Amino acid sequence: MELPELTRAVPCRRYRDGSFTDILDDVATEIRVTLDLDGVGRKTLYAAPLDPEALVLGHAALDMLGPGEIPVVTDAQGLSFSLKAVPDGRPAPDPTRPGKLPAAELLALVRRFIAEPGLWDGTGCFHRAALYDPLAGNFIARAEDIGRHNCLDRLAGQGLRQGLCLPELILFLSCRVTASMMQKALRAGLHMVVSRSAVTGAALGAAKDAGVTLVGFARDAEERFTVFTDAAGRVGA
Repeated sequence: MELPELTRAVPCRRYRDGSFTDILDDVATEIRVTLDLDGVGRKTLYAAPLDPEALVLGHAALDMLGPGEIPVVTDAQGLSFSLKAVPDGRPAPDPTRPGKLPAAELLALVRRFIAEPGLWDGTGCFHRAALYDPLAGNFIARAEDIGRHNCLDRLAGQGLRQGLCLPELILFLSCRVTASMMQKALRAGLHMVVSRSAVTGAALGAAKDAGVTLVGFARDAEERFTVFTDAAGRVGA
């Protein structure tokens, strides 16, 4: 189906320097996507009008199914999707990956991650996330959405379609790492999370308990980042 435009111009008034001006400003479009997972239930998601199938696949995988199962789409009618669970036949991840990442390389990757053209530029309304493959030396999946949780769902959905092994990859985020974001990353099996923004105490506690490397405040322009927990020693000098 044809999706609506990502943004639309709306008339509004801007107050600046003591006076009002009539302007047109861009606002982000949200669509309502529904998924019905056989034997589990129905969910309604609000998201940017981008690849709704990846969104529902990832959300079902991370929030509606347990280990050993993955979702597949059985029917799609517009923005309504029917799914069922099937056994997860993917091979076990390599326990040595994602491996170590030197500090200078981490900052260079943050620079690449942020420098990519994106939807934030037009509205200031979008989060972004990406998966980096150290073996390939590239970001192999990217996602943007109004909701930061949707970004992780989209990456998980892309991972299912592309046959990616998420535990072997590094997650880069533009947003805060809250408890809910960390729990979703843990359900995806990720072992290393790098955020340009802040980290909450609950997210840090969950990361410590799971042995996940958690890096926050990764700011390329300031040449800095903060390693909150890294029991596996993945971030090097």
